[in-house]
Amino acid sequence: MRVHYTGRKAELAEGERKKLQRKFDKIHRVLNRRSDLEARVILSRQRHLCEAEVTLRALRHTLVVTHAAVEPFGAVHGALEKLEKQAVRNKHKIIDTHRPGRQRDRPAAVVAESISDLEAEIGRAPVAEPRRSPPIIRSNSLAPKPLTAEGAALELEVSGRDHISYRDADSGKVHVLLRRRDGVLELVEGE
Repeated sequence: MRVHYTGRKAELAEGERKKLQRKFDKIHRVLNRRSDLEARVILSRQRHLCEAEVTLRALRHTLVVTHAAVEPFGAVHGALEKLEKQAVRNKHKIIDTHRPGRQRDRPAAVVAESISDLEAEIGRAPVAEPRRSPPIIRSNSLAPKPLTAEGAALELEVSGRDHISYRDADSGKVHVLLRRRDGVLELVEGE
């Protein structure tokens, strides 16, 4: 974790910075040891009070805390205590958001694919999930008497439905007349 210190009439000694670095390392471990974390510490002194503002950029989130104390080290230490609590409270929100298609109990698609490839190389066949077919709804909406295409179009207009299946009067084959979304009728001829 990179830490940048800025002091306005207040500074920290090198030994104090090392102690605070341990605290930053602990927060870094809480946030899943990402290497792209960057923290900024701004110290400012007004009369007898020193105020510390710590801003931590973690993934796509920014955590900001402030704390005031008499000494600069105490102000930064208090702010880091608050930052640690905030990081623990928001850990899953910071780490797990914006990962589409990912469940916590299942590995990502790329990981699952590499696992199955590895198992295939070893000789064990992975247990494949059965593919589910789309649900099929049975319909007994075949017109009771043979119709022509024009008669089926009239029947479709009267019924208000989006499709009608009928037996063609000339050929005896089953046809389906569909109303598409743009309003055009489409005829599907059976064999």
